[in-house]
Amino acid sequence: MLHYKLYEKIKEYIKYNLLFLIFLSILLISFNIETNYSIYKPGGSINVSKRLHSNEEFTKSLGSFNMAYVGMVKGKLPFYLIAKIHPSWELVKNENITYNDTETINDSLKRDRLYYEESISNARYIAYQKSEVPFTIKNKKSSIIYVDNKCTGDLKIGDEILFYDNFEYSDINAMIEYINSKNENDEILLTIKRDSRELEIKTKIFKEKDKLLIGLSAISIYELESDIKVTIDSKTSESGPSGGLLLSLAIYDLLVKEDITKGNKIVGTGTIELDGSVGEIGGIKYKLAGAVKDKADLFIVPKENYNEAIAFAKEKKYDIIIKGVSSFEEALNVLEKMEAK
Repeated sequence: MLHYKLYEKIKEYIKYNLLFLIFLSILLISFNIETNYSIYKPGGSINVSKRLHSNEEFTKSLGSFNMAYVGMVKGKLPFYLIAKIHPSWELVKNENITYNDTETINDSLKRDRLYYEESISNARYIAYQKSEVPFTIKNKKSSIIYVDNKCTGDLKIGDEILFYDNFEYSDINAMIEYINSKNENDEILLTIKRDSRELEIKTKIFKEKDKLLIGLSAISIYELESDIKVTIDSKTSESGPSGGLLLSLAIYDLLVKEDITKGNKIVGTGTIELDGSVGEIGGIKYKLAGAVKDKADLFIVPKENYNEAIAFAKEKKYDIIIKGVSSFEEALNVLEKMEAK
């Protein structure tokens, strides 16, 4: 009897809520429908000054350094439809995000995460070097970030290169020089680490535009050792190299005595290399929009992105100071000339 009453109640609920239940089912199913698009949208900024920790006591600056970021959403059907009518959301084909036809979006995301780890490594290196804090390189990890369609070896993004033909891997340029000492169609034996396993993979040398190649690119991530330790809180969802400049400035600000923020909220973007050079980035208008939304006093960009940032600021009538830099030193000069708040 009890089961019968329960059955009747369920049947009655379905009868009077059938349309809603159908709509809900369709909506849930639609979130699993891929569209082969991704969506870029205005982001915001991350206060990296708050994320830094050290074993030494430092006087905290009155202002802050903040990494600008772009919002990115996988183009599931509901988000795809919203992006079609939302003026600030941009649809981008996945094939324009991946580097070749065999790559997946997950490959692209894995590469961006490696770029993020490299940006932290480079930022720490530059900050220690410029602040004259003694340090040594304790360890170096070299990971594959791109595999060409012409590569004959079973190599994957994220593989760590250990040796090539039993020579210890030092950097990509040394390996390129070795490849060019060989002949087209020769094979090279790569020793790599994948998911804690060591594998030996043969790959053939091919010629393209008079260059001998094996069809991969790699980056190196350094682990530094110093009496003054600086650690950085990061989230697994964060990726890309574009926060390197602001992160290097935040670490430098922590290590030196003076407050280089002068009480200002500084938001910016740009890659950082080991020689201190600042590299171009994408999505500048979304990052600038996020900086304005977060009430930044200053927006620092790579010189290559400066004109685009200025044009977008004029179009949107943004009231914000924008400076373009090509190196870490230029960024310090900008901060030195900035008025205290």
